[in-house]
Amino acid sequence: MSTMLRRATGATVAALLAWAGLSGVLAPSALADEGLTTSASSTYVLDPKATTVRATVVLDLHNVSPNETSGGGVYTYFYNAYSVPVPAGAERVRATSGGAALDVRLEPTDDASTALARITFPDLQYDQRRRITLTFDVPGEPPRSKDSTRVGPGYATFVVYGAGDPGHNTVRVVIPSGMTFDATTDGFQRTESGATTTYTASENNFEGGLWAVVSLRDPKQITETTVDVAGTSLLLEAFPDDARWSRFVASTVTDGIPSLEKLVGNPWPGGLQRIREDATPALRGYDGWFDPSDDEIVVGEALDEDLLFHELSHAWVSGERFDERWVYEGLAQVIADRAVRSTGGTPMTHERVARGDARAVPLNEWGGSAGSRSTDVDSWAYPAAYTATVTLLGSLDDATFAKVVGAGVRGERAYDPPGTPDHTGGRTTWQRWLDLVETRGGNTAAAEVFSRWAMTAEQRALLGQRSRERTAYRALDAADGAWLPPEGLRDAMTAWDFDRAASVRASVSGLGKDAAAVQAAAARAGLDVPDAVRESYEDAALDDQYAALARSLPAAARAVTAVGQARRVAGADRDPFSELGATVLGLDTGAQEATSLLEGGQVARAQQSADDTVGRAAWVLPLGIGLPLAGLLLLGAGVLVVVIAVRRAEQPKHAGVPQGVGLDPLEVEELRDPLVVGAQQLGVDGRVDRLPLDGGEAVPGEEGRLEGEAEQPREAQLVGPLDEPLEDAGPDPLAEDRRLDREGADLPEVLPEDVQRSAADDPAR
Repeated sequence: MSTMLRRATGATVAALLAWAGLSGVLAPSALADEGLTTSASSTYVLDPKATTVRATVVLDLHNVSPNETSGGGVYTYFYNAYSVPVPAGAERVRATSGGAALDVRLEPTDDASTALARITFPDLQYDQRRRITLTFDVPGEPPRSKDSTRVGPGYATFVVYGAGDPGHNTVRVVIPSGMTFDATTDGFQRTESGATTTYTASENNFEGGLWAVVSLRDPKQITETTVDVAGTSLLLEAFPDDARWSRFVASTVTDGIPSLEKLVGNPWPGGLQRIREDATPALRGYDGWFDPSDDEIVVGEALDEDLLFHELSHAWVSGERFDERWVYEGLAQVIADRAVRSTGGTPMTHERVARGDARAVPLNEWGGSAGSRSTDVDSWAYPAAYTATVTLLGSLDDATFAKVVGAGVRGERAYDPPGTPDHTGGRTTWQRWLDLVETRGGNTAAAEVFSRWAMTAEQRALLGQRSRERTAYRALDAADGAWLPPEGLRDAMTAWDFDRAASVRASVSGLGKDAAAVQAAAARAGLDVPDAVRESYEDAALDDQYAALARSLPAAARAVTAVGQARRVAGADRDPFSELGATVLGLDTGAQEATSLLEGGQVARAQQSADDTVGRAAWVLPLGIGLPLAGLLLLGAGVLVVVIAVRRAEQPKHAGVPQGVGLDPLEVEELRDPLVVGAQQLGVDGRVDRLPLDGGEAVPGEEGRLEGEAEQPREAQLVGPLDEPLEDAGPDPLAEDRRLDREGADLPEVLPEDVQRSAADDPAR
């Protein structure tokens, strides 16, 4: 797992450069040359109780410059001084040789952290030797002093130096065994003895000998502070004598994380437990780092909000989310700049670099891993990554910036809608990052920026084909309306597999018009396209799926149209009769069923249900009129039955007198003489059990109206158009057998004229 680092800048760089360039501040007599050999043994011992480093340097000098005779004269070479670099604040500086004290004085250099201890001694003639022992104490300076030397409770940072020639030089650092050790060189070997541990190096690393900056730290001697922000608690671990650092970090983190959340377009992801003050990053050439393996940020003592924002942003933009180092390092610094401005600060000034610099490499080839040291490439790549990222995203407002960065952090694909998760769980490659910047950020020059700063020649060769395929993709995407092109094409474009993209596009190009037709049908019908239909198009990734869509999409368009028609028929404004018919025929229920089936993706069944509903709609008016008429007829028939039954129940009954013959068309009377029939009006009884004059029985609809075949069978009337669905077409043929015709008997010709009408209430008759 990689560690996110920020290249050392500013004062830290100045100190390291000064330490690295010790040969520039050494006195001429201290430089290795052919005339003087030097063996040296340098030992630095940390005294934790005194918070002091006690140093002892033993020098063995040998003059190997012989005398020369030239032009009649003799030239003698001798040495009478030697200079050793020491911390500028060194105290109790002493030099001895052969038991006698030598003169030693400190001389300043251009570096505030470094002085020269100039030792003078009697002339060292040819082939003479001298052993000199130099001792001094290093007390250290308070945090953030110009002198970078630190020796405090539980920590120390100082320069060690060995002046011996190659193969004759040893540097030892002795510390309590509980402390950690780090240095600017990897040449130290560790040996432990009791309560102390010794780190020894013997390989020179510059012309004047061996030098290194070492950092010591006791993990148990810290000041802990807890800060709660973004739903998490962060532990701040400061040096015991640096409370100001803790206050600054707590304030910066509290204000900064909410600002970073907005800029990154994602909530705080966690994965960070502590922020630790330590000089170790500076020893490796960095201002600080985010180490996800230990869930910590490590920074120096500087009160640098830009640095903190840079490292905090690595909680989102890191090697766990992006493939390329330049992408997440460039993003981290651009995010830090914006966060500094959003919290009222002033962003730092960045070094300008050129693509043609001798240190330059294609940024896609810039690597690095946890524990690596800064290199010349790093010194170019950090500002180059920042420059490229600013060119890509610098013109975006914060909201758009957050959308693009957030998409990269979430691993989204440029060819999906914003917010669509990538279920493959892959990191954002540089190809996907270019697609996101161009598509979501709208930077049409993004490919040119990548080509200039990041791509190799082989990678640049893909840009022409990419441009052609993206143009073709946009045309297909426009043809299929609001839908996404099929997944098979989107996946090929995301992977930069442009040959496969062209093949898939040829297979699906004809489907665009069908997809658009489904959407148009839905718009006309006032319906949403069923999710299953849209997903079948957008999720298609295989040849057989593309082939199936050529049949299913037109079917879906027809079904949507049919369901829309069913809904319109069911919801149409109607007169009361038609409304009654629509209710009885269940048009609303049918339309709802068709809609539900369509929404559930059952396209064929939805169309069948919709067609059935539309077909039933033709009967709404006939049924709406017929039902009330039938009801009225049935009601009238019922009333007549009741009336006749009541009247019949009220008449007295006499033996031998036929019932049902009346002289009044509205009454039924009893006659004593069975031959007597009343005047020429005959009573028509609507009861179920017929009167003697009832011939053929009329059909129910006509009997209730007292009209029709039952009254005059020989002159039957044709049935009306509304009767036809519910009643028989003609009279009962049995009426003809009763032999009744329209005229009654001529009573005066049959019986005497003086026949008197019998009174029903005359018992004598």
